[in-house]
Amino acid sequence: MTRLCATGVAVILSGLLSGCVNTVTGSAMRDPDAPPFETTLTESDLDQLLVPVEQLNDIVGSFDLEVTLELDELNDNSEAVSDPECLAAAFGAQELVYGDTGWTALRDQIVREPGEDNAHWIEQAVVLYPSSQEARDFFDTSQATWDNCVGSIVTYNQDNQPLEWAVSEVTAEETTISQMSTPEGAPSGGCHHALSVASNVVVETWACGDDIVDQASEIAGEIVANIEKI
Repeated sequence: MTRLCATGVAVILSGLLSGCVNTVTGSAMRDPDAPPFETTLTESDLDQLLVPVEQLNDIVGSFDLEVTLELDELNDNSEAVSDPECLAAAFGAQELVYGDTGWTALRDQIVREPGEDNAHWIEQAVVLYPSSQEARDFFDTSQATWDNCVGSIVTYNQDNQPLEWAVSEVTAEETTISQMSTPEGAPSGGCHHALSVASNVVVETWACGDDIVDQASEIAGEIVANIEKI
């Protein structure tokens, strides 16, 4: 899935964003002493999980975010990354990443400000698995993949021009991993990427912009909190 286009980081990313979608006020933290989730979610539950736009505005400090794309199938941006082994660390909800892992349903949403000069770009996806163990297996595999891609990743925009990203170390907790990527030449901000697991659902989020630090983890935390309510 593509990223934002506008000021600062967004200007650098503008070419990467257009035409690249090929379809095939706080963080909600889980109590570490709470019992594991017992509920097995179904596809009908997925529509209740994504964070509302009003809440996303609060998280990233915006006021006019809007949903610009909603999908129930995976994306294919494999041709937009130089190293296919790092596709999972470069783009969200990818066919080649999730394809044969046993997933059964998903919801994927892109949120940004209107117009070409948007300051933020957000992706939030929830992917359903038959069991919590299968969701956990995907999470564990993803952590190893992200670790292997620390350093730099080269992606390509719609004009096939290369863009190098500096990819930071993975921040790992028991049920959440996150990673920051900054495009070459950007003075601040970049894209924050998070992956969480709860019950039989994998949560994947991206937050991009000049003022982004760890907001993807906040968004993922809110989705996990929604899972707990079911």
